[in-house]
Amino acid sequence: MGKMEKTVCNKNFLVKTLVELVQIPSLSGKEEKIAEKVAETLKTFGYQPKIDEYYNVVAEIGSGKTILLNAHLDHVPPVGNWKINPYSGKIVNGKVYGVGASDNKSGVSAMLEIARILSENKPRKGRVIFLFTSREESGGDEARKVLVGKVKADAGICLDHHINTKKRVAELTVGCKGIGNFEVEVYGKSYHSSEPEKAVNAIYKAAKLVDAVQKLKLPKIKKPVKEKALLNVTKINTDGWATRIPDLCRLTLNYRAPPKEDKTKAEKRIGGFIKRTLKKDFKVVKFVYRQGYLLNLKNPIVKAAEKSAKSLGFKPKISIAKGWVDAATLTNQLKIPTICMGPTTPGQAHVENEYEEIQNLVWGTELALKTVLNYLSL
Repeated sequence: MGKMEKTVCNKNFLVKTLVELVQIPSLSGKEEKIAEKVAETLKTFGYQPKIDEYYNVVAEIGSGKTILLNAHLDHVPPVGNWKINPYSGKIVNGKVYGVGASDNKSGVSAMLEIARILSENKPRKGRVIFLFTSREESGGDEARKVLVGKVKADAGICLDHHINTKKRVAELTVGCKGIGNFEVEVYGKSYHSSEPEKAVNAIYKAAKLVDAVQKLKLPKIKKPVKEKALLNVTKINTDGWATRIPDLCRLTLNYRAPPKEDKTKAEKRIGGFIKRTLKKDFKVVKFVYRQGYLLNLKNPIVKAAEKSAKSLGFKPKISIAKGWVDAATLTNQLKIPTICMGPTTPGQAHVENEYEEIQNLVWGTELALKTVLNYLSL
């Protein structure tokens, strides 16, 4: 691993752009203003961006072999005790503060800088698509369906993962776990709480499932990195009075599945577990699932990313995302094999006093640009 090269990215443009984006509130489903800002910026570079009905923004340059860049425009609500105005974009000690600063307006800023650079130095071969997506934080299924058949590429880079410039580690995410939610109703018999022997407490019956979840052994993921499937009880509630034994208890089980496990297998595994545990007097009233994904490590986009990281003086670290990433949708629905990488800052997603380290912004952008050029040259 060699020394860090000098960057070709414009640090001042990156920081200015990030600050301006943070100052535009863009909750899921309310991305109109930031989409218009992104489109106007692209127009100044000579692009002809298109905004669809969900406020996804698409632009492109070049022709031939195609790579797609992606980042999402929305952010989660600024909850918690913020010490700084969450929409200020204030710069303190090399960090830009604000909700969405790291997740994922750093990625949006990086894409705009790459768009600027490529507009001045058009790729000698290849085509680059810039896809700024909406509603990622709220699932984004409907906002992605409109892209199927319209956005086509040979490979993709999702700029929604972190880079650690201090430790010189570039995490390259090649997959993520599937995610499923099972909403379960457990039935009992109601009676006055002074005579519990005449009732069947639905909470006690549901407790058997809660206990079994904690003891359940799930598949381990061994390659390309060690991970494991997860099942957690994330909600539990009843209706009625404090003096009444409940005849209904509702639970939600959140399942993080092996990357390639499809909906049928997930339902069989967890639905079967629920049935074996409760046996009767229950119903799975709702099951929603999104399949994960996993790239082959020999995929050209993975090789290009590893080569780029090393050339910039970073150690490439292959990983599987612990949470859901838009790259799964791009890979599974749009059929674009997509890798995730910087420029976000570790530990800054969905937290109060969120910030983006400027050095991560710069080097994460540089890594993405280098990967684009390396991929197109293959």
